[in-house]
Amino acid sequence: MRFIRYAAAVVVSGLVAAGAQAQGWPEQVRFGGFGQGFGKPYGLAVLAIAQGKGFIADEFQGTPVKLSFEYFTGTGPAINEAIANRRLDFAQYGSLPNIVGRANGLPTRIVTSYGYTTIFGVARPDLPVKSFKDLKGRRVAVAKGTVLHWAFLKALEGNGLTLKDVTLLDLATADQLAALTAGSVDAVIGSSVLLSLRDKGLAKVFYSSHDIGPKAAGFGAITVTESFEQRYPEATQRVVRGLVRAAEWLGHEENREEALRIWTRSGVPYPALRDEYAGVALKDVFNPRIDTFFVSQYRDAVAFSQEQKLIRSGIDLQQWFLPRYVDQALDQLGLQGNWPRRDANGKPLEG
Repeated sequence: MRFIRYAAAVVVSGLVAAGAQAQGWPEQVRFGGFGQGFGKPYGLAVLAIAQGKGFIADEFQGTPVKLSFEYFTGTGPAINEAIANRRLDFAQYGSLPNIVGRANGLPTRIVTSYGYTTIFGVARPDLPVKSFKDLKGRRVAVAKGTVLHWAFLKALEGNGLTLKDVTLLDLATADQLAALTAGSVDAVIGSSVLLSLRDKGLAKVFYSSHDIGPKAAGFGAITVTESFEQRYPEATQRVVRGLVRAAEWLGHEENREEALRIWTRSGVPYPALRDEYAGVALKDVFNPRIDTFFVSQYRDAVAFSQEQKLIRSGIDLQQWFLPRYVDQALDQLGLQGNWPRRDANGKPLEG
């Protein structure tokens, strides 16, 4: 990836910042997130709510700080490139590109979880595809380098298949929809936007991580660059507090409808978003804690990425995670009891 060659320069700038006295305000805080590739300048998950409801903006009232938000068609790999080019301070994106970036020297720190997303598998309606096992010999589209890519590889492994058993095509979301409709691919692994094809009778759903649970879902983090965090710890704390406030707002059932409407600004149809979150508590989906469950998910993903040769070296998770900001935000907002800490299987811990 192109961003690797920038890593050394970025690390040097981070070390310089670490040696300076952390004080003052940044002129601007620049946020990046995954988009859906429809030309819409908006995203999903917690960051979109924090932007749309003004939770982060509220945290900087009375300061000269300006906020900017950018949502990337190229999702995770494009976000890594932007971080390497010093275009972003905070980024919301999936675990696999998080891991690839960090393993290749990108100086990020994980400050909170963005929750999890449902992974869907859809196939052309005329094909006898009822499970992952039926993908053998088929042409399958997925966006490489994303958390969807990771979920696809995990599901193949769980069904006794490997990449040698399928023809993998690397396509962005909008291209996936066109390719499946045209019949140039047999199946697609992606997000809830694929449900729009189901609703038009152009695809059938053969897989949903929703049926399995959070362990099978797509997950990721919101990161901050090391240089920004070291230079502006108070600004970092205010950003995380705004994100926690957004997660808390999402947890109230009466806000579900408004949240879905905000997310439609990304270009994902309302029915698709409605179905993705049907029957699940948004409070559980958007748990911001960096707890045992979240850490175990990353530990598994790092090990799997090494096995698949997606990265060459491991990652020191203790050095990567920075939980103090979310813990302090929970204390400041009186929300320590709002989300219980979870064990490695996602079950709430007692006490």
